[in-house]
Amino acid sequence: MKRSKLEMKNLRKTILTSAVVLVTGTLLFEGFTQAAVAAEFKKTEKVPTSYTEYTKDSVKSTDKKVPEGYVKANYTIGTIDLECYKNNKPDSKDITKEAAAEIGAQALWKIFGVNLEGQEIKMGYDLPTETFSRTGWSAEVWIDGKQSYYFSVDSVTGELFQIGYDRTLKEDVSVAYDAALAKNPQEYIELAKKAAAEFNVVHGSIKSVEYNGQGYGNNDPSISIDVKGANGEIALLCFSRYDKKLLSIGYSAQYKEVLDAAVRAEKELKDKTKNKEKTNFSDSTPNFITIE
Repeated sequence: MKRSKLEMKNLRKTILTSAVVLVTGTLLFEGFTQAAVAAEFKKTEKVPTSYTEYTKDSVKSTDKKVPEGYVKANYTIGTIDLECYKNNKPDSKDITKEAAAEIGAQALWKIFGVNLEGQEIKMGYDLPTETFSRTGWSAEVWIDGKQSYYFSVDSVTGELFQIGYDRTLKEDVSVAYDAALAKNPQEYIELAKKAAAEFNVVHGSIKSVEYNGQGYGNNDPSISIDVKGANGEIALLCFSRYDKKLLSIGYSAQYKEVLDAAVRAEKELKDKTKNKEKTNFSDSTPNFITIE
């Protein structure tokens, strides 16, 4: 069954867990199969939300500041028309969808230079899942009638989970893995370092910037870079391998927890494999009969 682009993006937090198995430990935001999406989609269910370290007032101070030069646009707010959102309702702990939309609008303006005057932001409320324990607001942003950007924010703290640019290239571009780039990704590491500093992606000084992997979204080949902060935060920045444009940012508020879930999933798989091997070995062991 074909799924919408939004479903693909909203499920990245769970797909990343499967990626550990599918891509031998390389974690990507782009390029996973619809089969993997469908498998994770079926596993999504309502689970308790964990906010042991967060309160409604704990949004990063840097995130609360209105970007210099920003003027709120006259955009409209709609609802994402997907079955998975129809029964999801926020409660008293959550910020409103209007507040979440404005957080995203400011980030889009700051990071991508997007003017939302006369445009539409469609919102949906996300429940926690097996691999991600926090609730959120997800958005698809329509520019001149075309879905062009997306973002999601924590529905309690207002922190950005992810933000990105959704495009299909007019050109016929190869999305194949680039072995030479994997050996020497320095140009993109520098791009990630610059973007992370400019947009304060890890909310403080940068400790390290490392190559993560390659993938694609639609027909746009991408490269992913991990940015680690001195404060322990980690973010994932994706750039186009076609024209080096920044495509998306996965913030620590989501990415770190997903990485932890991925490690657990990998361990569970290894344990299951070991148990299966033991069972198979036991079943195949011949029974010896002693003849006296």
